[in-house]
Amino acid sequence: MKKSRITCIASLLLIGHFWNPPAQAQGLQNLHRITASVFNSHVEYHQINIPKGKEVTLADLTGPGKVTYWYITDNEEGKWYPGLVLKVFWDDETEPSILVPLSDFFGAIGGRTIDYQSAPMQINHLCYMCYLPMPFSKRARFVLANDGDRDFSQNVAYGIDYEQGQEYAEESSRLHCAWHRSNPTKDALHTLLEVRGHGQYIGNFLQVHSNYGGWWGEGDTIFDVDGTTITHTPGTEDEYGACWGFGHPYSYLYSGYLLDDKGDHRMYRWYLANPVRFEKSLRVEIQNQHWDNGQTPGRDDYISVAFWYQAGPHATIALPPFAERTAPSRADKYRQ
Repeated sequence: MKKSRITCIASLLLIGHFWNPPAQAQGLQNLHRITASVFNSHVEYHQINIPKGKEVTLADLTGPGKVTYWYITDNEEGKWYPGLVLKVFWDDETEPSILVPLSDFFGAIGGRTIDYQSAPMQINHLCYMCYLPMPFSKRARFVLANDGDRDFSQNVAYGIDYEQGQEYAEESSRLHCAWHRSNPTKDALHTLLEVRGHGQYIGNFLQVHSNYGGWWGEGDTIFDVDGTTITHTPGTEDEYGACWGFGHPYSYLYSGYLLDDKGDHRMYRWYLANPVRFEKSLRVEIQNQHWDNGQTPGRDDYISVAFWYQAGPHATIALPPFAERTAPSRADKYRQ
């Protein structure tokens, strides 16, 4: 009895050492801890002009450090120009580890804003906010590019909070983010992420356009972790925080269903307490299946933004050009 109790205590101590609690709980539990890091912030508010094909640097931060929060807004009143592309470079890398349309990074797919609140990301009254921690050892460079069909000129406000401390000099984890569209899906599958290396997948935004008049979300989410295939949920709504259909829009800490409008459906899922960890490779797919007296394959239009941490700064997945990103939906037509 005494031996098993000691073993149990030792196991709990090991779990406590290796297990990272959810972001919200972790922040509250450690809020009292005073560290050697020093707070800093980069804030700007002015007119930003970016001609077609050009880019501007929003901030170039000096490390070692960790971005703890950043927000951005402009005076377009909730309709971001979809030609704006966010690039984030870690350390001295020449290729960005984050390469996505600016609005889509915050879940405003295609520039269409919907207010929501989740643990790491929020949109509140035209304020686009990210709380995902972003460590870096030397530099963190935030760049805004214009690959669209017109010049951009707006009043923009943004702020980046970050810590500077020697403890981040040896931290190898870097945030990555990638955008993907299947217009329409091929073989009834949409790939959210396919990556090699060592890291952990922490979530995504997903927008689906379907012309199907019935239940469109019968598809499973499938993880291929280091060559092992795992079916994670038996339906789209299960993956994004609901069961037996979505029922109504909602936004919660880890999951949300934000949009149901003329065949457009927007949702998000965060794996904060249960990140999908991989040693060598990860592929994340979702099936495009309808329900018609059984599961039937679909050819709908899927757009996703995937977030993951990976050891070291790596060039992310290539971003399709503006014309392809904003092309009209080629989802199949169905008789209603």
